[in-house]
Amino acid sequence: MELTPQQLFEDKNHQFGNQLEELQDAQLDNKKALRNLENLQERFHLLQQQEQKVYQGSLNEVDPEERSFFEERHDEGLHLSRKIQQELEEDREQLEQERRNLFEKEESVNAAHKAFLKTEREATSSGA
Repeated sequence: MELTPQQLFEDKNHQFGNQLEELQDAQLDNKKALRNLENLQERFHLLQQQEQKVYQGSLNEVDPEERSFFEERHDEGLHLSRKIQQELEEDREQLEQERRNLFEKEESVNAAHKAFLKTEREATSSGA
């Protein structure tokens, strides 16, 4: 069974709609992931501030001979914190790049859809 030109048009138009919907869903998922990551970064920062207060309080109360032990633990903690911050930042950059890619794909699908509609309109007006 051969599809009519109208059915072909509707099918192709529907495909563009589906592509756009999938891209918009992916963009929404990306936005949620980025928001979650930003919340995680904020919570981590607050934790670091709390840790710093506890560390300072501990140093003020510790015996001088135990001070180096606490300083070493603090240095290790700072190293791990920097490593975690770097990983979180890399994840954020990756999500930002994905967001840009999804936006570019959406723009491309929109342009292709507009070109398709223009071609169809021209074909219809010249064939009418």
